[in-house]
Amino acid sequence: GRTAARQGGGIGKIRVILLALTGLFAIGVLGLGLFIAATAAAVGGTVRAYKEVNDNLPNAAAIAVDTFQTTRIFDRDGALLQEVDDPNAGWRTFVPLDQISPYLIDATVAAEDATFWTHRGVEPLAIVRGVAINAGGSGSSGGSTITQQLVRSLFTDIGYELSYTRKGKEALAAIEVERQFSKQDILTMYLNQIFYGNRSYGIEAAAQTFFDKHAKDLTLGEASLLAGLPQRPTDYNPVVNYELAKGRQIYVLDQMVKHGYVTRAEADAAFLEPLKARDRSGAILENPHFVNFIRGYVSERFGEDALLRGGLQITTSIDTQLQNQAEEIVAQQVRELESYRASNAAMVAIAPWSGEVLAMVGSADFNDAVIEGQNNVAILPQQPGSSIKPIAYAAAFEAGWNPGTVIMDTSFKQETPWTDPVTGQEQKFYEPQNYTGQFYGAVTVRTALSNSLNIPAVKALEYTGVGEMIELAHRMGLKNSLQEDPSFYGLSLALGGGEVQLLELTNAYATFANNGRYVEANPIRKITDSAGNVLYDIARDHRFEQAPQVLKAEHAYQITSILTDDESRRMLFGADNRFETTQEALGRPTAAKSGTTNDVKDIWTMGYTTDLAVGVWVGNTDNTQMVAMDGIQGAGPIWEKVMLELHRNPAYADLLLGPGGKPLPEEFAKPPDLYRGDLCAATGHRAGGGDSRQEWLVRGEGPALRCDQLSAYERKELQAAMKDIDRNGGKYASGGTSSVRRYADAARYWEYDTNGGDFSGTTPTPEGGG
Repeated sequence: GRTAARQGGGIGKIRVILLALTGLFAIGVLGLGLFIAATAAAVGGTVRAYKEVNDNLPNAAAIAVDTFQTTRIFDRDGALLQEVDDPNAGWRTFVPLDQISPYLIDATVAAEDATFWTHRGVEPLAIVRGVAINAGGSGSSGGSTITQQLVRSLFTDIGYELSYTRKGKEALAAIEVERQFSKQDILTMYLNQIFYGNRSYGIEAAAQTFFDKHAKDLTLGEASLLAGLPQRPTDYNPVVNYELAKGRQIYVLDQMVKHGYVTRAEADAAFLEPLKARDRSGAILENPHFVNFIRGYVSERFGEDALLRGGLQITTSIDTQLQNQAEEIVAQQVRELESYRASNAAMVAIAPWSGEVLAMVGSADFNDAVIEGQNNVAILPQQPGSSIKPIAYAAAFEAGWNPGTVIMDTSFKQETPWTDPVTGQEQKFYEPQNYTGQFYGAVTVRTALSNSLNIPAVKALEYTGVGEMIELAHRMGLKNSLQEDPSFYGLSLALGGGEVQLLELTNAYATFANNGRYVEANPIRKITDSAGNVLYDIARDHRFEQAPQVLKAEHAYQITSILTDDESRRMLFGADNRFETTQEALGRPTAAKSGTTNDVKDIWTMGYTTDLAVGVWVGNTDNTQMVAMDGIQGAGPIWEKVMLELHRNPAYADLLLGPGGKPLPEEFAKPPDLYRGDLCAATGHRAGGGDSRQEWLVRGEGPALRCDQLSAYERKELQAAMKDIDRNGGKYASGGTSSVRRYADAARYWEYDTNGGDFSGTTPTPEGGG
């Protein structure tokens, strides 16, 4: 039968003598007399050799486990995305004996070693027979047992030369292996170790390679074909030499009949079974951009050797159904943007609390060489335009501003040498413009950010410092972006003058969604090694609980309150814009921000809810210019469709569940130190003596100055604004100049003492303030 007890004890005396006799007879050139005379010495030498060989050999099981295995990449539900083979080795996947077809086990024993279940590692009579055949110069030897073949495969120190010395070492090592391991262990190691051809090592790899199925599911016909391959795997390759393989199959089936494993009728039926062997390519089966990203991600963290040879079982975070749908949404939108000369797009969706990447689309078509589709734009640096502004304002909040802080949206000109990216000409001044070409006067941070005004963002960065914004960006997730010295970017950084990765910017928006906690974007749910040991498991990793608070929760909430403010956004975007209708359709707070570079080479839409962050880029991989359009128009439709699909399709409901499998609240959590406070409507300072409005403020950080008091920075800004109105009054939008005058009235600008150089009635204050 197929069952054998674990072997134990030392070598039997009779078998030692038989081995010694076999070795001596193999010398051949000795006469009979010399052979008999040397017997006693040979026995002693055999025992010494036995000890020498086996003392120097490593553990067979350890070698079997350490032997390379094929890594597999799956989606979150176990759908295979790719098998990663070592180009210098091949395929191997370990399977226990109970996961191998009994037909294959029987066929292997019958064809390779009929007495496997009863011998102790070697079959002396078979060796003698093989020696005699070799000495006679004809025939072929079948003297190696399965255990000896395993030893030959595992213990390279024994060597591969065709010599009797090697055969003796091999036999001695086989005896020790049988002493240490049960027959089931030996057969398990053998069937997972042996080469079946076509870069397939082990029976699971062979079953997958030739028949695209698991070893446990092999039929008698398939099993008998595969069992015949190890003797001459190249010659018997059924893909290349099908007739030779079938001829070898006849031998295997005959042996199975001879040893009582199957009947003649079963063998004949198995031979006639139609078999179509395939050639295994190792190509990516699904979602190539994401799979290639995973390969790089795993190599960076576990090493290239682990990826190629470690037999890792990698369960990723994406849902294949969602991923395929997202790829179609991206491709469809790009087709609709053809008239705008936009040929490519990318999209990333992240679950903020866990960092799980739910979908990643790297281009509109991976196979389209015209658009350089194999480039994964989700991880390539691009200019983000205005989509970077929330980080600039968050840095300003850390420096003392709040959503109610008033900024002068007036002409701005700074002497800063720079190169125009469109014309390539050297410029002496940096002079940003709002995309409407107008100025809006005294505006709050809320108005400026929700309507994406450029000049206030630049002034916010000037106030805060470029280095401070970059440092915050790195904290929030832009780990590999914005790596140059702050002087390299200058104030244009606030408008997207520094390149960032879509994946990392989406991660930063997810940090806003987490109320300032940074959870690194994570494409992996679980990794096990070839032995089933868990190397990484996101379920054990309390990511949100352990996540660092990289931005004050109150400041993150203030940004969210602006990005969800439909009423404020209407000033320039109008009612029923895409962001507003998406929020209405979802019926929950939905933060959103668009971005467009000045040269219309990159357009973005970014946004989030409490349980989802989505980022979209549209442009051309070769960085050519598109026809003028904005982020909402170009990237917005992709963002909207992905947002709606994930939140409204019941098939994806589980993807958005939070810790413990429970739904996350739809409302963003209000931090404890946040409150609704009254501000002076004109200056954004403490309310009193005039019109007031409410804003989200942080306890201990509220404006320190009265409505009629200004800091030195604010006095300078107001003076510049009054002069600008005189020079450029016609460039101000309706209400722009009057907002500056209201600000001046509140600060008693008209009582300005030209001799004293200060506003009458104000209190000199240090630089900073509200």
